[in-house]
Amino acid sequence: MADRIAGFFSEKTARRAVALLIFLTLIIAFRQLAVLLVFFVLFERALFFTAGLLSRRLKWQRLPALLLVLLVAGGGLTLAGWASAGRLKAIVIDTRDKLPERIAAVREHPWYVALDEYLPDSEDLAKSAEHYAQDVAKSAAAVGRVLIAAVVGFILAVVYFLDQDRIRAFRDSLMPRSLFGTLVRWFEHLAESVSLTVQLQLVVAGCNAVLTLPVLLLIGVPHVPALMAFIFVTGLIPVVGNMISGWVLIVMAFQVKGWVGVVIFVVLTFVLHKIESYYLNPRLTARHVALPSFVLILSIIAWEHLLGFAGLFMSFPVLYLAGKLRSEFDEEDSPVLEAPAPELLKPL
Repeated sequence: MADRIAGFFSEKTARRAVALLIFLTLIIAFRQLAVLLVFFVLFERALFFTAGLLSRRLKWQRLPALLLVLLVAGGGLTLAGWASAGRLKAIVIDTRDKLPERIAAVREHPWYVALDEYLPDSEDLAKSAEHYAQDVAKSAAAVGRVLIAAVVGFILAVVYFLDQDRIRAFRDSLMPRSLFGTLVRWFEHLAESVSLTVQLQLVVAGCNAVLTLPVLLLIGVPHVPALMAFIFVTGLIPVVGNMISGWVLIVMAFQVKGWVGVVIFVVLTFVLHKIESYYLNPRLTARHVALPSFVLILSIIAWEHLLGFAGLFMSFPVLYLAGKLRSEFDEEDSPVLEAPAPELLKPL
């Protein structure tokens, strides 16, 4: 019986089918731990980039390098939180209490009504932005669960960093074409897809913040540091992130410069959205997924239609995983060229 089972899994088609079934089943069964996976990957990559680099350069053990990095990071976060806690609290309370009224006042203004006659879709655009803003607010309401996932992810990243050698030795001992080895390798691809997704959105969010900063300073909008942080955080949301921040900035610009500020930020939001959707995302994604930009954009639309707000984050990881699995299958299916016999290599 054992020989039959081993023979069955040694056949690549059966092994692939079973591995795919188990892989997808595990992802669906543990989908609630997706946030934990994201935090673990983020902390793990950050620790290896900082403490790992410090350990290699200074020839330190991993534990002292890790403690130094955590001490510096903890001190920096404490100072930043102490310096900005009061101001951030005031901005959040003011925005929560007054933002709906300000949005309603802008939409009831005669100029907005006149503009709506020439742009029939403006109402749908406003509702869409409000819809995603509500989704973000609902997600932010579960801050306790997110914080728990962040703490657990951080602990797992620290343990993984300190035990990397033993984990790597166990990983190398697995047979590459075995069922368990295949599943481990695929979950490594999944972690890599999460890391690359975060890296891509960090680049997009940074570009949004850098391009918006001169306009904020030119118009004279108050609370620039807090707004920059808000723009950066919302920029981490694919496609619609800059639209969410754009609506908030439009309302604030209206208070400072009136309709001149509104026009400026409407144009800026439109330009940033086009840059992100048709330039940054396709070009950055194409470095890791060899597909046309048109297909990448269609994938984002399809996943958003299937899963709503969460689907915006699914497009690149799914395409990346599919590309990795296809590469593995092609490599396994490609014929191995046998080396020519030694007598054939003798000169004539």
